[in-house]
Amino acid sequence: MMEKLKKTDREYVLSDSSVNEYGFRLLTSGYQIEEYRKNPIGYYMHRRDEGIVVRWDDLCVNGDVITGKPVINLMNGRGEQTWSEVENGFLNAASVGHIVVLEYSMDRELMLPGQTGPTITKWYNKECSLVDIPGNCNALTKLYDAQENELNLMDMNIGSHKMKGLPVAMPAELYAVLNVAASASDGEVLAAVKTLSLECQKLSAENAALSAEMVVLQQQASAISAARKSLEIEGLLNRALEEKRITTELKGKLAVDYANNPEGLKVLLMAMPAYRAIAEQLRGKSADKTEGEWVWDDYEKNDPTGNKLKDLRSDDPVRYKALFEKKFAA
Repeated sequence: MMEKLKKTDREYVLSDSSVNEYGFRLLTSGYQIEEYRKNPIGYYMHRRDEGIVVRWDDLCVNGDVITGKPVINLMNGRGEQTWSEVENGFLNAASVGHIVVLEYSMDRELMLPGQTGPTITKWYNKECSLVDIPGNCNALTKLYDAQENELNLMDMNIGSHKMKGLPVAMPAELYAVLNVAASASDGEVLAAVKTLSLECQKLSAENAALSAEMVVLQQQASAISAARKSLEIEGLLNRALEEKRITTELKGKLAVDYANNPEGLKVLLMAMPAYRAIAEQLRGKSADKTEGEWVWDDYEKNDPTGNKLKDLRSDDPVRYKALFEKKFAA
């Protein structure tokens, strides 16, 4: 009697969490193995039109890998050849196909080096084929949602919360920001997003009002600062005019030149001597005495500390005695 099937003891890796040729990866931790166990069939090179070639037994998850043992359908037109290629090591790879994506994430913290597509966080496959090279151009693996709509990786990379009814696993931090549970429904997430949006709009309006108020306060502060500088400059110039350091004409010019620099004006005015008439300067010059011409009163006037009189008593006691007697002998 002709055998209808043969089971090999060779164990195959059906999938793991590494990045595949298409840039995305399937998390083993999110594999719904019971879904595939309901009908664990497969084809040769994903060629469904050539009929079922393999059934998978002993399906299990070992660490990060999903493994199984193929049972070859010898009644298929390619069955005997497939069995021979399996037993002789020509078909050494398995490739999951018709992948149903239940959840995925574009969170970069979940991405591995070289990954350009999404991380499929919850999924199952409807078939697993025996292939010569997994993930090659003859073994294209397509993705589907739960409603059998084919998914496009480019659309998935957009990272929208829902795409064709497919929920996307959001980062835990985002759930915290939205103040919703990780198990929240799409409606709850959407409501939280709308609430957050309204709060952002409110904060934006308040920020705009505060910015406008800040502009007014800055303008007032600038006006006060300008007024303070103007008063300080006016006071400096009036004092300099009273001390005859400047003329009325020069006062007007300095007020313009130093309108924003009261400190510079103060330094300039302090360096300018007070005006003295020529006659006054001549009188003052003629009235000047050298220290050698001083009498006792000149010493007390020009040296209130008395140090010069002490020096005179030590250095020139005769002159000191003469000045003392002239002052106090009467």
